[in-house]
Amino acid sequence: MKYTKCPGCKSKKIIKRGRRKGKFGSEQLYYCKDCGRRFAGRSLEHKMYPARVIYNALNYYNLGYTFDESSRLVNKKYKVKTGGSTIYSWVNEFQDLCPIFTARDGFSSYGDVLFTKRFEHENLDYEFMYHKYKLDVLVRKKFPGLADYITRFEKGCPDVFFEVGERCSKPSFETEARARKTSNLACRMAGFAVQAATSNREKHKLVERFMLINDKATIACEIPVWYWEKSIDTGITGHIDILQVRNDLVYVLDYKPGASRDKKAPWQLYHYASALSFRTRVPLKNIRCAWFDEESYYEYSPSEANITPVKKKGKR
Repeated sequence: MKYTKCPGCKSKKIIKRGRRKGKFGSEQLYYCKDCGRRFAGRSLEHKMYPARVIYNALNYYNLGYTFDESSRLVNKKYKVKTGGSTIYSWVNEFQDLCPIFTARDGFSSYGDVLFTKRFEHENLDYEFMYHKYKLDVLVRKKFPGLADYITRFEKGCPDVFFEVGERCSKPSFETEARARKTSNLACRMAGFAVQAATSNREKHKLVERFMLINDKATIACEIPVWYWEKSIDTGITGHIDILQVRNDLVYVLDYKPGASRDKKAPWQLYHYASALSFRTRVPLKNIRCAWFDEESYYEYSPSEANITPVKKKGKR
């Protein structure tokens, strides 16, 4: 990842200062002239193995496989030669991007940790996923309606709503939302994951999967939502990219390359939050909306946003 500003104070007065050597190469170190912070660029360009190999090795390990099992899986998948010690070094090097590492012992009774199911809506393919362990630990007691809603998709999705409603990204709304800008773990995880992509189309899926497996707060991805919006007299449907539970709040996240330029995100996420609140009985005041990319993270409270619908011609 090439840094253009300090991840701490956001100053652009940063310079390259040395390199850090590792078993499989070295990485660039940076220094901020304003706050004095020293940090690594986290680039995988100088690694002996392709980024996709390292990306999947971390995923395998944090799904509960041992170092040796993870090694065998990536060797078979990518026709490379790694060993358990190689996987160990990567897990140790990138553990700040994988906070789930400290909870791996809890996976033993869950078998396959992830549940996945594909849905086709409006000629687009969506891979719905949720993390069984995190759903039970983070969600079941605090937000039982949300847990029930997510597990209900194991039996399928009422596709009829997606045939008659409009996508959350389509309706036009004037939105006044005081979004707080920052840079956090989601940005860093996205910055790591996209390096494993071979095309722009892959980025969304890789970011979602990496966060679901390696983040402590992310519980599900591509969650179908729908509701009837009375103000514009139409049904609205969509899929939440990333769903998190942290600090006793539910976070509706959307990975948006070029997040700082995205004008649709606030009202698109408002619809996601409204639909989720309606379906799960989680009060809107307990939901936060956020969109992010590799550099920036924008967050606001949908219960405090001022949303004014722009009615379409022909509507009363």
